[in-house]
Amino acid sequence: MNEHGTAAVIGGGIAGMAAAYELRKAGFTVTVFESRDRVGGRIWTIRKGDFLMDLGTAVYLGTYRDAIAMIHEVGLTHEFVETAAVMGLPRDGVMHHLDLTKLVRAGLTTRAISPMGKLKATRLVADVVRNRKGLGYDTYDELAKIDTETVTEYGRRALNAELLEYLAQPLVSGTWVADANETSVALLHWTVRNMLVSHVYNLTSGVAGLPEHVSTLVDTRLEHRVVNVTNDNTSVSVTYESPGAGQHTETFDACVIATTAEPALEMYPQMDDNHRGLYETNRYRRLGSIVIGFSERPRDSATFCLIPGKDDPDTISIVADHNKAPGRAPEGKGLITVLLAHEYLDRTDHLPDADILDRAVESVKRYYGGLPGEVEEHAVVRWAESVPAIGKGRFRRIADFRRHIDPTPRVQFASDMDRIPGLNGALVSGKEAAARVSAQFSRRVKATA
Repeated sequence: MNEHGTAAVIGGGIAGMAAAYELRKAGFTVTVFESRDRVGGRIWTIRKGDFLMDLGTAVYLGTYRDAIAMIHEVGLTHEFVETAAVMGLPRDGVMHHLDLTKLVRAGLTTRAISPMGKLKATRLVADVVRNRKGLGYDTYDELAKIDTETVTEYGRRALNAELLEYLAQPLVSGTWVADANETSVALLHWTVRNMLVSHVYNLTSGVAGLPEHVSTLVDTRLEHRVVNVTNDNTSVSVTYESPGAGQHTETFDACVIATTAEPALEMYPQMDDNHRGLYETNRYRRLGSIVIGFSERPRDSATFCLIPGKDDPDTISIVADHNKAPGRAPEGKGLITVLLAHEYLDRTDHLPDADILDRAVESVKRYYGGLPGEVEEHAVVRWAESVPAIGKGRFRRIADFRRHIDPTPRVQFASDMDRIPGLNGALVSGKEAAARVSAQFSRRVKATA
């Protein structure tokens, strides 16, 4: 017999699957409702022909400690692989390579930045070092203190035009799909501290291997769209639609809503003012993820390239999947992901996928000095909601929001809207939501014992 009872988790992304896993550990019988035909949310891995394609999140970073710990805890250690990270940075038609395992030496010797730019970069390094205690995953009050200007404002004040164009802007664009003119400088400092890591990690089954494995441990119902959640303070009713079965309602002891903003607002009219204020003001950045399998492998060591907007306003990053993890492409073949900017997608809604693919192929040709053989496979994904935007002032709102989370309702929430966004942030949010639910029921079990 389970200690606590039943729990529904709505949303099978990494936040929802982390919540489901933690609730299961705590003694709940867990049911996950996912509207798509797969779990993972913005983590999506498919196989096409000879190629294993990550269509969303590309890697696990070394700073994703919670995600990496869960990989090992659920029994995926045998799939876990580590790769040294090499960053490419194009400038004036030349691709410069920075070995991130030797970041200081790479930064001092690279020709991608001028001697004057390197001198100015010491200001950025000094600011990151000074604020380093506040640049973690659980330091939102500290992040709020430095959330006072945009990346562009900071670059013009503290750096120079060169560093803004070839370092600061590509860092926030290539990692967060962000607009430097709007994005908080706190996110830039956080990125320098946490994203320029020496190694990247992955699973041989793809990034989605983690949520997919967790889905086998609980009752996971795909293509089940939740239309309403009601909390009457004694139980939670979940109304959902499923293929060929119409609409049904089931009752649970607790619930975690782990979706993006709009569906959460629609399905739960009882949402408290604190969450409503955060969700209603959330904005997502769009992202084009075009994955291309080639008949040949380019002779380039970069794991990923960050593309300056001055060089190419449409392309924000290129990932060499064949360099990031084994098994993504057969020996001798190449697999390359081209990430296209939010603004480009806004301009090209009317274009078919074939045109988007052609644009990505142009980027490969440009940055690799030609195409590595023939295109054998491809996938085009236009993410409408890829990453929450962190504009100036957003961390101040997040810090205030987190101070006012009510841990007592039977319905809790998980997402990457209330923290550093991305895979690890969402996973931690799911764990925290599950912990709040578990704490409530632990107190009730003790009270009735």
